[in-house]
Amino acid sequence: MKKCITILAAALTLMLCGCNKNTSGEQSGSQEALSANFTVTPETVYAGEAVSFAAEIKGGAAPYTIKWTIGSAVQAKTETTITFTFPKNGSFIVTLDVTDAKGATAQKKKAVVVNSPKVEEVGALTLNWVGKMNGYNSKSAAAVANDGSVYSTCRDNKLYKWSSTGESVWVKDSYKVVTDGSVSYGTPSVDTDGTIFIGTGSKDGTLRAFNPDGSVKWTFSQWYRSDGQTPAPTCQGTIVAIDNNNIYFGCTGQNGIVLSADKATGARKGFLAPAGGARSGIALTRNGMVTWYGGKYGIFGMTQATLDAGGNDPLSKTWQQFGSGDEQAANSYEGQIALLTIAGEPCVGGIVTDTKGTKVYAVKASDGTIISQTYIDDTDSQDQGGVVVDKSGNLVASLNFSLGMDNGGIAIVNPAEGKVVARYRTQEKVSGSPAIDKAGNIHFGTESGYYYIVKQSGDKCDLVLKRNLSDVILADDRYKTTFADLGVSKIWSSPVIGDDGKMYICFTDNSTRAFGGVACLSFEGCQGPADSDWPMIGHDRRHTGKQN
Repeated sequence: MKKCITILAAALTLMLCGCNKNTSGEQSGSQEALSANFTVTPETVYAGEAVSFAAEIKGGAAPYTIKWTIGSAVQAKTETTITFTFPKNGSFIVTLDVTDAKGATAQKKKAVVVNSPKVEEVGALTLNWVGKMNGYNSKSAAAVANDGSVYSTCRDNKLYKWSSTGESVWVKDSYKVVTDGSVSYGTPSVDTDGTIFIGTGSKDGTLRAFNPDGSVKWTFSQWYRSDGQTPAPTCQGTIVAIDNNNIYFGCTGQNGIVLSADKATGARKGFLAPAGGARSGIALTRNGMVTWYGGKYGIFGMTQATLDAGGNDPLSKTWQQFGSGDEQAANSYEGQIALLTIAGEPCVGGIVTDTKGTKVYAVKASDGTIISQTYIDDTDSQDQGGVVVDKSGNLVASLNFSLGMDNGGIAIVNPAEGKVVARYRTQEKVSGSPAIDKAGNIHFGTESGYYYIVKQSGDKCDLVLKRNLSDVILADDRYKTTFADLGVSKIWSSPVIGDDGKMYICFTDNSTRAFGGVACLSFEGCQGPADSDWPMIGHDRRHTGKQN
């Protein structure tokens, strides 16, 4: 895999730099020197589809002799424009050689990345409603309250409330922007009484609790540490975990901290200052552990009782894995972790790239003991995504995509045995966590704007549904005007499955990145979430972050 990436990187460097060699020396008089270039149409190339190469020749003396070479094969065609169909995916060097009437020569080389053949759209997806958000949605997912209300947010630093049938109820400022460029990445969590918790701000963020009517219940401001430092909190993809009396959350960065607070008042209970703080969600195990991911510093855990009682004990009172050595995380990956049960014991699962490659891991929640590390050899470095748990106890991980490679999609890993049991490759990047429904269908969206549903069948997955989300929205007369400027949708978010089987997915317009929305969808095979330890992002439709 690393060899493939090295070759591809070299090819891409060549593509960017190119070469335009001219061996004619100086041209007589004021004649322009011979030069050669060519265009590739379409820009995104797929195996099995015709590609056009069109020469652009300047200077020199006509007529010209043209030679095309694709890979190591000289083409019989010598026209200015030729077509070619690549039989397989990969990176290929295309060379144009031009000789003019006086013997002068020029050359241009480009690396053409060829993706695997397109997968045709299949299946029927019903659009129940879609609400527009006036900002770029990144990894924020929707949350569904017990009364059916839907909450969503995006980078316009607003919190949106929608009725169960899609009417806009209210839009509120999630926080006051202090630093230019500070934007919201958080995902709402909803308590049983309807209180909405949302961590917002990528530079100077805060955490707020809203009442269902849109009024602010409280704002958390006690970010200080015992060493006297008060971090400007970066709530990077924060999801608040909710327990009976307290909530659990964190911020990231050099002064990152993990906190416990009274959920009724926002009063601080305790904190810990681990390296890297907490990225994305915090998860609560059924046996009283609080766990979180700290970017390149790895995965952490400590008892809720310790954190609630003050928490500021030496770091040795917690456990930490993947924070050093060959197993250290290679980047500040911000995906979601999940809780599962192995041999009757609560465990933490996730996906991360270390110095060896990208792995799906499982560790004991009680002490961080590593149960398994399963490397996904054909995927790229992980920077987003996450894992969920199916009803068989397998970890289902979303994967990055490399141009020209047959990867992306999802991997299903048996964490007890430490092996990949099934794959589905999309040749598209999956940046959100998947979601599993009662029938075992796996839902996910891609950054190319498609909503997928696949189902495991032995050591592979069968495609059940693939639909372009923009096309689904624009085909509905109710939304043709509201979303008239919607181009290609980017789905950086995670699907959320309601108890009634309705699916919710946030998206953005990838052309302008100026607006996005949340769509409520239906698929006849989806009757609700899977009965598993962790079927979707944040555990459930309210994102309580708590294992049953």
